[in-house]
Amino acid sequence: MNIARSFYNPLSRVYMNLVNKRYRSKLFLVFLLVTIVPVSVLVSYAYHTIKDQLISQAVDNVGSTMDQINNNIENKLDLYSQISTLIYLDTELRNYLVNPYKKNDVFVLDAFDYINKSLYKILAMNPNLKAITIYSNNNSLNSDGFFIKHMEELPPALVQQSLHAEGQITNFYLNSTAANGKVILLARSLNYLSLNYPYGILTMEISEWELYSLIEKENKNKAIYVSDANGNIITSSIKNSPYRKVSDIVPSGADTDALNKGSIVYSDIAGEPSILVQKSLPNGWKTFVVLPYDELIKQASSASRKMLYISLACIALAIVLIYATSQLMTKRFEWLLQQIRKVERGNFDVHLPRMGTDEVGQLSFALRKMAVTIQDLINDVYKKEISQKEAEMDSLQAQISPHFLYNTLASISALAVAGNNRDSHLMADDLAKFYRISLSKGKKSIPIEQEIRLTEHYLAIQRVRFEGLFGVHFVLDESLLHYTVPKLILQPFIENCINHAMWDEENGIHIVIKLMEEGDDFVLAVIDDGMGIPREVMARMREKPDQALGYGIYNVHKRIQLAFGERYGVQVHSRLGMGTAVYIRMPKAR
Repeated sequence: MNIARSFYNPLSRVYMNLVNKRYRSKLFLVFLLVTIVPVSVLVSYAYHTIKDQLISQAVDNVGSTMDQINNNIENKLDLYSQISTLIYLDTELRNYLVNPYKKNDVFVLDAFDYINKSLYKILAMNPNLKAITIYSNNNSLNSDGFFIKHMEELPPALVQQSLHAEGQITNFYLNSTAANGKVILLARSLNYLSLNYPYGILTMEISEWELYSLIEKENKNKAIYVSDANGNIITSSIKNSPYRKVSDIVPSGADTDALNKGSIVYSDIAGEPSILVQKSLPNGWKTFVVLPYDELIKQASSASRKMLYISLACIALAIVLIYATSQLMTKRFEWLLQQIRKVERGNFDVHLPRMGTDEVGQLSFALRKMAVTIQDLINDVYKKEISQKEAEMDSLQAQISPHFLYNTLASISALAVAGNNRDSHLMADDLAKFYRISLSKGKKSIPIEQEIRLTEHYLAIQRVRFEGLFGVHFVLDESLLHYTVPKLILQPFIENCINHAMWDEENGIHIVIKLMEEGDDFVLAVIDDGMGIPREVMARMREKPDQALGYGIYNVHKRIQLAFGERYGVQVHSRLGMGTAVYIRMPKAR
């Protein structure tokens, strides 16, 4: 709560300070904002549009470059895969490799002679191929240390991976060797007619420089890296790069999942904002490109600065013009304000110079005309209308009392003549309580609970007069008893039930009084099983309810509409011979 108040109070002070400023200052401020905001939005939009286009174009170009690099690498590897296939399919070579030899067997010389000629020929035709070696598991064939070696000389992991590849090329990146520097080792298992009988592993070494030659011309404004499936960097467009693994380049907070899926990733590389892009080759290798972000948006920043300088010059010119315009426009408003204050003080003698025919001129004309008629409007319309409504409500309220009082006094007089003094006492007591509630110290509205008590006193008086001829049942929603209603809205309808709805004095009638809720309104209902209202009378009541159709309905309906509006009031439903239901609708008002 304190945080919200500390945030709201300064805003409230700023708002009130703005509201209390002179119209001239507010007009100047609005014009200034209208000028500055669009220009600022335009500069910002242009900057971001150019920046996004440059980045999008750069990423598209990099994507095309990476696809070309990947294709070139695949072609290189396919070439060596074809060479390995030639060796794999050489059946004579295979026979020499798998043939068991005895000690000092002269056939060994034939084997080495054929192997040396075949492999030397391949090396001569492919100068970038640094070495070809066959690791044989035939211990009877001696190792020459160059073309033929034994399987035990290979690392176990390389042997397992090559055999697991089932005759496919397996790529290994070796960081360095004593003889050849950085090399890539291509390995392939050799088998005899069936994958279940491997007889050796063929390895071919190619220089890292051969891959570097494919990317060295593509390093303008970017860094390109080629890594193996384990993230070891095979080659890069930056010679003598300090990085050995891709993980050394990519920060720990970078979205590596998005990077692996081929999406661009924004991150900081060595403290410099960069864009990272990565694509994979079928053999598991990956090309990885780092684009310096600042270099890409340099053109966008330059164009935005030029636009900003032009915009500032335009804004400075606009400030001068806006200030002069606001001064000119507010001068006539100040004249109008002076005259309006005269009218506020009750002085309707308005004198204004001619102000033209624009909106301000029309305001001055309207002010003069209003000053002439405003006093008459106040006296003749407003005050008279209020007085008329108050008098009408008082008159409608007063119409009930004499009528009811006359009937009750007549009943008390009849009881007194008959000598029934106790009933006379009770009737007079109920009459006193009835009028005590109905007067309510001059209040025009009372809670529904008091209106019900008022009705009960009225029914007690009528029971003395019409003993045993009617019964009353209350069905009340007690949660609504605290809402207020105009006084004496139930009594006229109960009086109609007693005086007009009875069939005869033997059967009498039954009356139900309900209080129920309907949305934001509540409804008081008076329902009887009396004789009902004739159809032609009901038709006239629906068309035009007036005093000719009875004081009670007209009185209550008119008072409710004067108090709450046209949508509220009294509705009567009746069928001859079945009874009458009266519904009084009012809003929930305390």
